[in-house]
Amino acid sequence: MSQNPELTPAVLAELQSTLEAKRDRLRAAIAGLRSGENEEHAEKVDADDELRGDRGDSSVELEEWDESHQEELDEVSELAEVEHALAKFADGTYGICEGCGGPIPLARLRALPEARYDVEHEAAREAAQGGK
Repeated sequence: MSQNPELTPAVLAELQSTLEAKRDRLRAAIAGLRSGENEEHAEKVDADDELRGDRGDSSVELEEWDESHQEELDEVSELAEVEHALAKFADGTYGICEGCGGPIPLARLRALPEARYDVEHEAAREAAQGGK
């Protein structure tokens, strides 16, 4: 594993601060989504005494539920990546590609501070997962 000479202490502090701010934004967004979900659930429980709408109404409600839950899943997944990157600061492996052990270029880390892989290994990983 080779250290990244571009990652000076000042640059590391900047990237860590960026990741911490992103973590805090994601946590707040997830809490907001979950809070909104709890409010919607309470409203629907009260409305259960009334007759439900037609199948079209149920379909729209289900689609909205799917979209909001997918958004939450995406935010949770992104938060896990950010927290993984922050943990790498503690063990001294931040900025090191998990595919080859080489340094991840600073330009990539500035664009995507939670990057686990250099561009080459990220492309190979995505290809292996079917482009996800």
